[in-house]
Amino acid sequence: MTETESIIALGFAVRITAGSLPKGLHSLDLSRNKIAIIEGLRDLTRLRVLNLSYNRISRIGHGLSSCTAIRELYLAGNKIGDVEGLHRLLKLAVLDVSFNKIGTAKSLGQLVANYGSLRAINLLGNPVQANAGDDTLRRAVSGLLPRIEYLNKQAVKPQRAREVAKDSVAQAALGNAAGANSRRRPARRLGQSPAGSSAAKGRRGSRGRSVTRPQSSSLPLPRR
Repeated sequence: MTETESIIALGFAVRITAGSLPKGLHSLDLSRNKIAIIEGLRDLTRLRVLNLSYNRISRIGHGLSSCTAIRELYLAGNKIGDVEGLHRLLKLAVLDVSFNKIGTAKSLGQLVANYGSLRAINLLGNPVQANAGDDTLRRAVSGLLPRIEYLNKQAVKPQRAREVAKDSVAQAALGNAAGANSRRRPARRLGQSPAGSSAAKGRRGSRGRSVTRPQSSSLPLPRR
């Protein structure tokens, strides 16, 4: 497997086992599974994009403490009440925690550790929207994260369309990218033959890029 390859794992995974994923992985999509605990990722020190949306996660914990290269983190549609455990992700630029259980602006307090890198955050669908109101929430987030540029898929300050088109963070923040892997090479589903295998080589196009084909939707990770 090449270091720049992405993996999309679909199915009914409930646990990520340490050592089950390639250490050089750059992009990992584990959305829409049944994962309740963020674990088994300590070896993924080169991971840049992680999608754990629509699982059963109630807290972030320390499961991402070794993944210090993460730039985009998608945790939408879980059960997270407090945004914590991200203080070591000093390159984090995009954070999506929409449709969780974040009730107050105080629950975002630990993001102060990410003030130097975080440019976009999505809090849509959380109780904090109704509890605090959009204007109060905007002021609270801007005070906590002075470099924030995008809140809830909207630019904090007006931007030109040309600037947005050239900005990958803007595209992710505004939802112009269809998922965590849309701006990267075609992703390999877990269980598919590595790009260097003879099977993969047989599917390569004229420019040497492998073509992703549908595989089984089950994620071959052990269940509890």
